Amino acid sequence: MLIIAYLFPPIGGGGVQRAVKMARYLGEFGWQVHVLTVDPVYHATLDQSLLDELPNDVTIHRSREDQGILGRLRPAVLPAASSSGVANRSQEEGSGRSSRQEDVPAAPPLGQRVKRGVFQLLKKAKRAMLMPDDQILWYPAATKLGLKVIQEYGIDALFSTSGPYTNHLVARYLKRKTGLPWIADFRDPWTQNMHRSGIRLREWLEERMERAVHRDANITLTVTHSFARNFNEKFGASISRLEVIHNGYDPADYEDLRDVKRDPRDAGKCVIMYAGIFYQERNPRLLLEAVKQLIDEGVIDRRKLVLRFAGVFDYPGYSDNIDAVRRLDLTDVVEIVGNLPHKQALAAMKRSDILLLVGDTAPGSGDYIPGKLYEYLAIGHPILALSLPGESTHIIEKFGLGVVADPLSLGEIKRAVRQLYEDWLRQQSGEAAGGQTEQAGDQDAKPQKATLIYQRREQARMLADLLNEITGSRR
Repeated sequence: MLIIAYLFPPIGGGGVQRAVKMARYLGEFGWQVHVLTVDPVYHATLDQSLLDELPNDVTIHRSREDQGILGRLRPAVLPAASSSGVANRSQEEGSGRSSRQEDVPAAPPLGQRVKRGVFQLLKKAKRAMLMPDDQILWYPAATKLGLKVIQEYGIDALFSTSGPYTNHLVARYLKRKTGLPWIADFRDPWTQNMHRSGIRLREWLEERMERAVHRDANITLTVTHSFARNFNEKFGASISRLEVIHNGYDPADYEDLRDVKRDPRDAGKCVIMYAGIFYQERNPRLLLEAVKQLIDEGVIDRRKLVLRFAGVFDYPGYSDNIDAVRRLDLTDVVEIVGNLPHKQALAAMKRSDILLLVGDTAPGSGDYIPGKLYEYLAIGHPILALSLPGESTHIIEKFGLGVVADPLSLGEIKRAVRQLYEDWLRQQSGEAAGGQTEQAGDQDAKPQKATLIYQRREQARMLADLLNEITGSRR
C-alpha cells in the first residue's frame, strides 16, 4: 500500500493532474493508494469533478487546515474577486448576438477594489511569515493523521509531491517516525524556483529544509531533465537517487472529444484558446498589443478572430489584463469564460483552432514544461507558444506542434500570430473550395505525435517500478 502526502483539493492544472493520474493508475500495477490531504477550501481553480476520475479503491483521508484570519476574511472579498474574470457566456446562448462586448466584465467599484487591496496585503504577509509556504498550517493535523493511517492500513511506502513544499515536510516526518521508504516528487523546483521571496534569511532556512528532504528521501523525483540537472548541481551530495518522470496526458480524457462539434457562433472565426492561470511573469498583455497592431495594420480582420481565455484571466485582486483589453479596445475580440471543469476545458480546446501557450519570462523559465503543453499535444491543434527557449520549446519544435515566439518580443509575437492566422485562412479557403484540407487536431486523421513516456498510465507504471525497487521484500 502507498500513502500519497498531497494537499489534494481538486485544483485544475498539470500539477494536480499528475497526482490524480498516478493515484488512478497505480492500482493496475499492484499498488493500493491512500491519499493524505486537506479538507477542501476556496481556491481560484477548484475543480471537484477531478475526484470522479479516481477509482473506488483509492482512499482519501482528510484533515483540517487552520486557515487563520485570511481564511475568515476571504468570503468577504470572494464575490468581488471572482467577478473580475468571468464572462456571461451562458446567458448569451441562443441570443444570436454577434458581438462579444459583454464577455468582458465591467470595472469593479472602488469599495471592492479597496477590499481586494487589503486581501492582497494580508496574503503577502501570510506568505512572508509562514515557511516554506502558507500550507504549513496543515502540518500538525497532517502528521497526526498520517501516522494513524500508516498504523491502521499497514502502509508500505510514502510518496509526496510539491508544491506546496509542506507536503515534503509532512512526508519527511512520517519517514523519520516509521522508517518507510519515501519518494519526494518535485513538480517544480523549491529553492531554485524562479518565484522566490528574496528574503535572505528565509531562503537560507528553506534551503536547509530542502536539503533535508533530498537527504532523507530514498528517491528524488522530478519532471524535467533541466530540473534534475539543477538539483544535482546544488544538492548532489545529499541526493540518494535522482529520477525523471515527465508530466503528460491521459488518452482516456480525450476519447469523448472525437464527437465534439464547433460552436455555431464561432463559424468563420479563428479561435485562439488559452486555458490556465495568468500572473505577473505570465500574462497575455504583449499578445494583446500584437493582435491590436495586426488588426490596425489590416493583417487580421477583427470580425474573424476570437481570443478565448478560460481559467484565471486576472488573479483575484488584480486587473492588469482586463485593463489592457479595454485600453486596446479589444472587448469584441477577447472572450473570458472563467474557470471551467477539466473536461469542459478540454472540449473548449477541441472547438478552437489554435492553442495558446504563454510561458513565464523570469530567468530559468525555459527549464519548465507547462502541464498544459501535454494537453495541447493530445488535442493536436497548432500551438502558439510564447515561451523562452528550453524544454517546452524543444518538444514543440521536435514534433512540429506549432510556432514559437519570444514572449518578450512584440515583433516575434506578431510574426507568430500572423503565420498561424494566415495558415488558418488558407485552411478555410481550401475547405470552402471543397478541398480535403486536414483539420488540425483530428486524431483519426494523423498519428499521435507524443511518445509513450508522455502518457499518464505509462508514467504510473514507471512510478510503480520505482516503488517496487525501494520496498523490496517489505511488501
